[in-house]
Amino acid sequence: MKKSNKLQHNTHLDECVEYILQHKSGWTQFTNWARERYDINNKQANTLWKEAWEVLTKDFADNIQHTVEKTLIELEQVKESAINDNDRKVWLEVIKYQNKIKGGEIERQEIKVQGNVTLSWGNELNPDFGQTEIL
Repeated sequence: MKKSNKLQHNTHLDECVEYILQHKSGWTQFTNWARERYDINNKQANTLWKEAWEVLTKDFADNIQHTVEKTLIELEQVKESAINDNDRKVWLEVIKYQNKIKGGEIERQEIKVQGNVTLSWGNELNPDFGQTEIL
């Protein structure tokens, strides 16, 4: 395959993203398709796979951000209505949800490890050298 220009590459990339989404394609299926479609080698197909997933990841992140912003706007409207109606219960619930969406609410987790962990990097001459036991 001859080297494509930037416009052709972007067109190919858009086709690749569309192919992945339409066919719910995995790596093997995609690279086989890309090699045949664009007459390219495995390395070039793998590069297209990575670039397509960068586009998909960015699109997913943008969609999530848009949804979060829309939800926060709607919650702000509900809060304003609750303030005007002097409904403190709804007002506080909205504040709680806004805080949760913005990442202000942290769930506390307690993690306990029970048992013994033994690390060993001894050698044949001195098998106890470097052995550590964590209780």
